[in-house]
Amino acid sequence: MRRQVAVALVVALLASACGAVADTASGIVAFELPDIEAVPIEPPEQTLVYDGAGNQLAVLRTEFRQRAELDEMPEHLLDAVVVAEDRRFWLHGGLDARGIVRAALTNVAAGEVEQGGSTITQQLVKNLYMPTAERTPQNKLREAILTRQVEEQRSKPEILEDYLNTVYFGNGAYGVQAAAQTYFRKDVGALGLGEAALLAAIIRSPESLNPERNTEAARVGRDVVLDAMLEQELIDERTAEQAKGRPIVVAARPPTPDTVEPRWVDYVVRYLLDEQSFGADEADRAQRLFGGGLRVHTTLQPALQAQAVATVQQFLPDAEDPEVAIASVVPQTGEVVALVGGRDYADSQFDLATQALRQPGSTFKTFVLATAVTSGWDPDDRISGNQGVFQTPEGIRWTVRNYARVSYGMITLREAVRASVNGAFARLILDLGVGRVVAMANAMGVRSALEERAPIALGSEEVTPLDMAAAYATLANLGEHVPTTPIDRIESADGRIVWQPDDRARRALDPSAAFVVTDMLRTAVEAGTGTAARIPGWEVAGKTGTVQDYKDAWFVGYTPVLATAVWVGYRDVPRPLRNIRGVRQVTGGSIPARIWQAFVSAALQGVEPVSFSLPDQFYEVVEIDPVTGLRAAPWCPGEVEAMPRILVPRETCPSPQPAPPPPPSPPGRQPQPADCPSDPENGSPAPAPTSRPEGCPEPTEPVPGPGGADPSPEPEPEPEPEAEAEAQ
Repeated sequence: MRRQVAVALVVALLASACGAVADTASGIVAFELPDIEAVPIEPPEQTLVYDGAGNQLAVLRTEFRQRAELDEMPEHLLDAVVVAEDRRFWLHGGLDARGIVRAALTNVAAGEVEQGGSTITQQLVKNLYMPTAERTPQNKLREAILTRQVEEQRSKPEILEDYLNTVYFGNGAYGVQAAAQTYFRKDVGALGLGEAALLAAIIRSPESLNPERNTEAARVGRDVVLDAMLEQELIDERTAEQAKGRPIVVAARPPTPDTVEPRWVDYVVRYLLDEQSFGADEADRAQRLFGGGLRVHTTLQPALQAQAVATVQQFLPDAEDPEVAIASVVPQTGEVVALVGGRDYADSQFDLATQALRQPGSTFKTFVLATAVTSGWDPDDRISGNQGVFQTPEGIRWTVRNYARVSYGMITLREAVRASVNGAFARLILDLGVGRVVAMANAMGVRSALEERAPIALGSEEVTPLDMAAAYATLANLGEHVPTTPIDRIESADGRIVWQPDDRARRALDPSAAFVVTDMLRTAVEAGTGTAARIPGWEVAGKTGTVQDYKDAWFVGYTPVLATAVWVGYRDVPRPLRNIRGVRQVTGGSIPARIWQAFVSAALQGVEPVSFSLPDQFYEVVEIDPVTGLRAAPWCPGEVEAMPRILVPRETCPSPQPAPPPPPSPPGRQPQPADCPSDPENGSPAPAPTSRPEGCPEPTEPVPGPGGADPSPEPEPEPEPEAEAEAQ
């Protein structure tokens, strides 16, 4: 049935196109068509990019167009493009029914648009005559009619030549000559087979297959085109394998002379090319961005950006020092106001703040903590912090060591956060469920893909610094996540607002839960592993993170008005952060926390300090039994307290049971309380004597927090760790 529906749609489209061409005079089609010979190709208007203070940062333009004749282009480039974009180009008349049916069937089966059915001629028509047209049935009909006219008036080689000189290849390059210069610093005629196949692959998705930023994806795309050429017998197997074996090598691209903050501008471009609401597809978005004459007003605050760069220079100034990434977000708006993604843009355009995926270490424990609080855990609930060997739901033995091999015994949840106790968080995630923790991280703002594995509690999965800044900003905003964005607004040349980002807040966790999590993360800064991040006069919440063998170090923290993530590590090949600027082993609480403190304290200079607060409507006034911590009752009167509603107990203290009548006492002295052995105060039962005097109560075991997360018996640690995770 799907095939029949798809075929019917295609037949109707083609019939309509033919009918429209024949009957336009009779009024069947009530729109005008451009004269493809008379209408000139309008030069695109350049787009200007500004920072948050109105200073111009960059000019985005498509003027980098260097036309090349068809006979200048190598044959393997022509073959690669035709195979990748329109295999039946030399056979059809502009509208390829087979291609449309194939794309329709693929899209119907997938439930979404995965494949396009446009021919090279249709793409040329869109590029030349309908660059900004919306995807409507009427415009698709216009496109079909113009496609037939182009095919009737031009030869196939002429169409292919025009197409290869107008198609977009990313990075502002239109046409194969501009693309060859942009990526390889050579003329189109000098392109090798692998380079030609790579350019052919880029056409379909210029951003996601950009070899400067996504080398692996670009390699896969190139190899797909080479396989298609082999299948069509355009190259032999040996030639294909040789081309596949060559690495992707892209020439370094210096920033244009009129670009300020080029790494930030690259981030803005990537963001808009990926933003679906900005255009129908990536080609549409690129055309609009690079040729639409827009005025892009971004959220970058120049004073904060200058301070972020200066702070990095202050702590790690030399080329041999580790790199630093900083991402800073306003919690209430999602605006990215400062971004440091590397030391030297000319050396590498890769953005460590928005593109680098690194293990976050213990900064990820915050998502476990948030899940625990929303599940009923109280900061004073107790859990074992001992290290040990655990069995994950996947059946894997998971060895967990605490930092410095410390054994903690039964500790409160607040203490587990303060000291960043691995054993406690391993037990928590096994009790809560990995899927719930991953869902919490995603809801709070982590956009990187996360695999559901228990070691994620200690930061085994990879995220970006911007992910972490966005997620911690959600806590500062009392559990509401506002999507992060580098864009304030986009205007047309005449000042009309034509696009703004989605700033709708999405509830990630209850406000009182977010407030309680913040309160515990404040403890980590005030008296825990993050004391170096304290700012006089300001309340600071945050978490340190140190990856195994000290290969990555993090501090992610926030005040009520600013959330910032700082990452320190080596860019290309992660290696231990040892003996750096007098620090023997760099943990999250050392250099990253100091960088965070220096930057944020400067950023808040002159700002009136604001405290973390929870609105009155999220408090409940209840009477609490001081003995049990439960709601008071007539048989156990308590004290009136106002507490965040997430912490309010739902149960009352247990009702007293009538005491059973005492059994007859045997003759002789009965044991008195002083004769009975007592339990120690730390909650762990004392070694019981061989026998207890008759009448003495039995010792009680310590009770863990909600969910019974303390496994029994206690996992026994091995002499040597198999997958140790550091705590800080």
